[in-house]
Amino acid sequence: MAAAARDGIHHPAALQELLDVDTRHFAYYRQAATILGVVADDDAGALALTDSGRRLLATRERSDEERNFLRQLIVSARALRPFSSFFQGEPSTTDEIAHRLGVLSGLAHTTALRRAQTLFQWRKYIDGASHEAGNTTATLPDIAPEIEAQVARHNALAKQIWLDRLLRLSPTEFEHSIARLVSAMGFSNVTVTGGAGDGGVDVTATKMDDWGKPVMHVVQVKRYRKPVGRRVIDELGGVLHRERYPHGILVTTSDFSSQALEAAKGVSNLRLVNGAELVGLMLKHGVGLRAGRYGEIQFE
Repeated sequence: MAAAARDGIHHPAALQELLDVDTRHFAYYRQAATILGVVADDDAGALALTDSGRRLLATRERSDEERNFLRQLIVSARALRPFSSFFQGEPSTTDEIAHRLGVLSGLAHTTALRRAQTLFQWRKYIDGASHEAGNTTATLPDIAPEIEAQVARHNALAKQIWLDRLLRLSPTEFEHSIARLVSAMGFSNVTVTGGAGDGGVDVTATKMDDWGKPVMHVVQVKRYRKPVGRRVIDELGGVLHRERYPHGILVTTSDFSSQALEAAKGVSNLRLVNGAELVGLMLKHGVGLRAGRYGEIQFE
């Protein structure tokens, strides 16, 4: 999170892609970075690097210096003060820490147990310095993780820049970009229908099913910064049912609220595509993006 804030990566989809985690774990990672004080939310709600974050990034990854500074951040974090003795070597079991978490926060036991396991992983990492210090065998450093991390940061920033570009398109330009993607994905008879009175359908296309029969697909696009809400799902589901469209696709530059995701479960012929998946599809099918020699995203 600190490196992402330093590099200017703030779009939720780009951040989640960088960390390669699901939505729930992404929220945990962001909360952890905030608790440790290495990032903070700025006035626009984006991640901002703090002085502690800059000091952490100034250390070499997996070095004694990094681990010692992380220990300082953990022990001094207000939310973690009840566990300062644990991080200073107090013998404890996972169940004991989970019980303490439950008493302090009211968390359910299963949730408290997961959080306790995370705290044990943190302690294991910051205690790792002493075990590695005794290894004096000369070995070549493994640079693969560093290269992979560099490419991952580059790609996260590239995806954010691309999503920002899509957001700056006019509604018509965005519809035509999605139509271009749909065509590149093997659909035929692709037509942009968006405009006044479009009934919630912006693009229509057909694709052959396994029996060689052309099947109509309708696409609605939402060039949003905020998550798409349930109302959009309900309205599009109504259009699919009323007009008897076999398949619908809802594409957005942002994401979908939990209520929208829940509502979509009741519309079996509706496919949701969020911002992260949209960029991935455009990269896969060469629509404005391509992969470089090392898997890095390049713009056309």
